Amino acid sequence: MKQYLGFIPLVFTVFALAQDKPYSLKGFSVGESTLQDFKTQFHHCADTCDEKSQKKLRVPAKFAPFCSDDYPEARLTPGREDASNAYTQAGLVYCQPYFPFEAQRGVQFTVADIPTTSQFDFLQGTLYRITATFYASSFTAMQEALTGKYGAPSVTSAEYQNAYGAKFTGNIATWDNNVSTITLRQYGGTVEYSTLVMEHKALAARAETARPKHSTKDL
Repeated sequence: MKQYLGFIPLVFTVFALAQDKPYSLKGFSVGESTLQDFKTQFHHCADTCDEKSQKKLRVPAKFAPFCSDDYPEARLTPGREDASNAYTQAGLVYCQPYFPFEAQRGVQFTVADIPTTSQFDFLQGTLYRITATFYASSFTAMQEALTGKYGAPSVTSAEYQNAYGAKFTGNIATWDNNVSTITLRQYGGTVEYSTLVMEHKALAARAETARPKHSTKDL
């Protein structure tokens, strides 16, 4: 009996450590991965890459990833502001692995082999949120893939209504491991697209507090 008394707490300790490890997606862990790691992995020339084109168009080569600190007028910030300087000064950087025009060439960030439009959000150089938008027709495949990796989610439903008054019911799958969450919504604003959000709870809360406050004189 004495042997088992020492074994039980160890089991719970290992289980707790597993529960407290942040979720990760394709090698990027919220709360752990860095902005520098992200930029290194997705660094590539996206447009005007050869010297001949640069001379002809009189523009420099355009390098990805597509980040708000490198392209402040890209409207990657939460409020889609014309400039991201205030966010950068607050330690907030928003990135996409590829430029939007690269999708037209078939270059997109995939999750479970599903093409997505994805954004990686950083606070003080640490990843705190990953957001992926994709066609709702792939919702079931995405949920099955996530369940295979992270286990069974908690599933609820929500009712949506479009501009014409038509109502739709969509599922919301949620995974929670104490320090981070994954939320998969069947309808992310419209019935055409689904959304996947993975975030680190504590860092996401800090990022929200760090966001520049909107001010206007148009009152």
